[in-house]
Amino acid sequence: MTAAAHRVLLVEDDRRIAEVIRTILRGAGFNALDLAHTAMLAEARLRTGAHRLALVDLGLPDRDGVELIRVARAADFRGAILVLTSATDPERILAAVRAGADGYLFKEDLDATLAPALRHLANGGTPFSGPAARVVLEELRRAAPPPPPQPAPALTRREREVLELLSTGAQYEEIGRELAIGINTVRSYIRSLYEKCGAANRTEAVNLGLNAGLLGRARS
Repeated sequence: MTAAAHRVLLVEDDRRIAEVIRTILRGAGFNALDLAHTAMLAEARLRTGAHRLALVDLGLPDRDGVELIRVARAADFRGAILVLTSATDPERILAAVRAGADGYLFKEDLDATLAPALRHLANGGTPFSGPAARVVLEELRRAAPPPPPQPAPALTRREREVLELLSTGAQYEEIGRELAIGINTVRSYIRSLYEKCGAANRTEAVNLGLNAGLLGRARS
């Protein structure tokens, strides 16, 4: 669907910024534009069902923009909502996304990013300024369940002892002295346990050993 087919509601109380955004929108082909300076007016206009896109500032004079987004979604507004704001606080970003925002742009980026972001949004995308995207990604990572334990590779007791020493940062010579074996034998054990673990280096082998529960019980 072309940009001209999307009626846009701009929710912005600063008339100077609103005019800047209006100019950018027209240059991008978004000519059907309505303006609301308050959350109350925006809510009434969103309920008409006439708009496909809503651009929402969070710092509105009569109600927080996050609350407006939440109310719009509760009222079954199914258009795309893009936050345009100067608010960079991670909690504000996450609150807007949880309320139902489909994207989050900082006003400082608008000249360069707003037009492509709107086209992306109109086609089902989710445009975010870089720092806002990182906040959301970090939150998703924190909320994700831990990976399931990997099956333990079938290491011999000696290979497990070598892996235990590798996890302490011991070098090959130190492993040899600890286990009373030659350096070539140490290398042989390490090659074997790397192959069994599917590891390319010490870090990968130790991480697998931790996840599989092998470390801490090598002498059991």
